[in-house]
Amino acid sequence: MSQRFLRQLGLVDQSRLANLRILVSGTADGVADLVVMLQQLGAASQRGQLGLIVEGEDSPTSIFWQLAHPKLTTIEALTFEKSHSILWQPAIDNLDKWDVHLSLNGSTVSEHPITIYGQASGPRAILALDPIGPPTQRLSRDVVVNHPLTPSMRVACAAAMAERMLDELQLRTAVVVSDAWITVTCRVETTDLDEALALVHSKSGMPVIMTPTSDGLATLARTRLPYPSPFNPFDHLNIERTTPEHLPRIVDLGLLPWDSEEHDLDQTFDIPAQSMAMLGVGGLGSWSAPLLVEQMNDGELHVVDGDASIEVHNLNRQVLYNEAHVGQAKAEIAAWQLSTLNRKINIRPYNEFLYPFHVEESLAANGMANIENLDCFDLNEGEPPSMLPVALSEATVFFGCLDNMRARTLLNEAALRHGRVMVNGGSESVHAIVERLSDEEGCMSCRYGKDVAYQEEVISCTEEGARPVASVVTTTAWAGAMMAIYGLIEASQVFQQVPLPRLQWHQGQVQRTVVASKPPWMNEPCLCHI
Repeated sequence: MSQRFLRQLGLVDQSRLANLRILVSGTADGVADLVVMLQQLGAASQRGQLGLIVEGEDSPTSIFWQLAHPKLTTIEALTFEKSHSILWQPAIDNLDKWDVHLSLNGSTVSEHPITIYGQASGPRAILALDPIGPPTQRLSRDVVVNHPLTPSMRVACAAAMAERMLDELQLRTAVVVSDAWITVTCRVETTDLDEALALVHSKSGMPVIMTPTSDGLATLARTRLPYPSPFNPFDHLNIERTTPEHLPRIVDLGLLPWDSEEHDLDQTFDIPAQSMAMLGVGGLGSWSAPLLVEQMNDGELHVVDGDASIEVHNLNRQVLYNEAHVGQAKAEIAAWQLSTLNRKINIRPYNEFLYPFHVEESLAANGMANIENLDCFDLNEGEPPSMLPVALSEATVFFGCLDNMRARTLLNEAALRHGRVMVNGGSESVHAIVERLSDEEGCMSCRYGKDVAYQEEVISCTEEGARPVASVVTTTAWAGAMMAIYGLIEASQVFQQVPLPRLQWHQGQVQRTVVASKPPWMNEPCLCHI
């Protein structure tokens, strides 16, 4: 069993996915983003095949192509690197050999029975099973090509197209299975559970659970085999698959409806120098941070993550990392990878978790509080004091790419204390949300209630997590891309007051919710109740 795809085995039919024959067409950047998305999924990675048709110039500028294939300046070069599984510019009239055809920002009209079209332009994006016309005709070609939101929206569109492929080919499980494992069970001929526990141990160090047998004459000892297992437990499960009949033929994915009137956000804009703080560079952050760095002309990005070790099963969805990075600290590798994408930006890593004292110290760093004994907050005696409070005091936009509500609420408090906006994102298996939090629009307590906002459960994707979470790249890529869009709009300093909906993602479908004002019983400054 491949550890790379461990967390998605209960979401998709990985064996069929790995053996698909997928035709991909469109512009160079559209094809590049789809190829990276499919490779993250593990599609066509065994006996399958990718066919690539690039319309026009074959030199992608996609930031994720640069991450995944830093030495390849053209998509055609990929066919020489992996010539056994990738075909360059196959004949479009020979479509019967392909399982599905994906076309992103292309003009090729296909008669394949399953063709999924996608278009992304600025704040607009759409997916359809029929050819797509351009957005509102008043948009100039220059706006479409050079808009700072187009790369992020293109990634979100690619994620939705890959999701729709899973549905159309019936590769998605009808219910989420978060984990499966192999258990060794033995009968111990004693009824004394303590005696059995003292005498029978797991060689791997995994815990052993003792329970009485049904006949009451002995004890059953069970222990879970650690990964990697000698065989894949999912191979012994038959999970029903979904069918695509209920899905619409057209899905509007953008911030703005595809055919709506021209909007201020359709126009290009620049990103002035910023100091942004991103907490969490896992699934969401590894997709959001590169898109931010790509558009920044100056400034700095603080990347904060306390995970001391990148794990193999992170790699199916955390695009910033590869096999060479396994075992290394996430924040350090993220900073190094991001710095290769844009040398003009100062990337500052923080290999630590966020604590309340960071928020308090950040106020002192900004001259907003007077704390007499800051040394009492030093958790690691003998080490230099944390610079994270300074980062929080300097940040103009906060990004919460975190794995528990308490940490999000703490970051939200920091943003409010400094009069900043927080872009909040969350994902779990096939669900995700993206929203903007501020004193005017509401905080974590306003949106979720105080009890939920302060929950400390960590929905961890690590083996030691209290609750394992199934994870797939399409969900994290969509959420990370949309967080980048919200952050770029906020950083523009021109469109900060533009109303933005709260977005929800479920298996490739996007729901926009107009953000209401605060509840009447919380109609006070958010710092009074967060």
